[in-house]
Amino acid sequence: MESRDILVVIENAAAVPQRIAPAAALATRLGARLTGFFASGYPIMASYGDVSGWSQLVDAYMEAQRREAAAAGAAFRRALTQGKLQGEWIFREADETGSAVAEAALYDLVVVGQPNPDAGLTGGIGLRPEEIVLSCGRPVLVVPYAGAFADIGRRVLVAWNGSREAARALHDSMFLLESAEAVTVIEIDPPAPGVAAPAASAAQVAAALSRRGIAAKPESDTSGDIGVENSCSAASAAASSGT
Repeated sequence: MESRDILVVIENAAAVPQRIAPAAALATRLGARLTGFFASGYPIMASYGDVSGWSQLVDAYMEAQRREAAAAGAAFRRALTQGKLQGEWIFREADETGSAVAEAALYDLVVVGQPNPDAGLTGGIGLRPEEIVLSCGRPVLVVPYAGAFADIGRRVLVAWNGSREAARALHDSMFLLESAEAVTVIEIDPPAPGVAAPAASAAQVAAALSRRGIAAKPESDTSGDIGVENSCSAASAAASSGT
């Protein structure tokens, strides 16, 4: 049986329960292995001439991050035990974002968290999830900062525009689509025939997925005044609710 590896990027101990819940659900369904990843980062400060206390500040920061990593690692291991899942914990004293990007190359899926815009910088200073998404070259699941997600991937929305990026995302996520109960392929504001360069339509994508045994259906919509990204968000909410 094919095995999957999922990397869960953790920036502080408080993030573990919310971050690991959807990853654990996927791991249970797919028979995957979970790896928790914590990088310490380095203190971000500017000094202007007087650096007499710099080494003490660095030491204090690193010690605090080691304690945070130990707490996060303990919480992660407890979650593995409770879920009867296989996995490991990795701690690196390195740049958070850069080391996460490098580690991600070894995994089938990377799980990161959406920053809370109201919380400011907490835990691992400098972790930039958007850079991980754009740089790691692997599928990335971004867990929203608000809400609880005990299970995901049952009803999947595929945003399709015929681009290279959309095709790559589609095929990189195929192992998730194959385990879904229902898949909706949506295109927003598709061009009229002959207006743009030839591209596969949502209907063609859904048909190709159906040939693979995936329960997929196409949907086409117009963005109107709300924008493409908001149209996809509304469609995603409808798909998740089963409407």
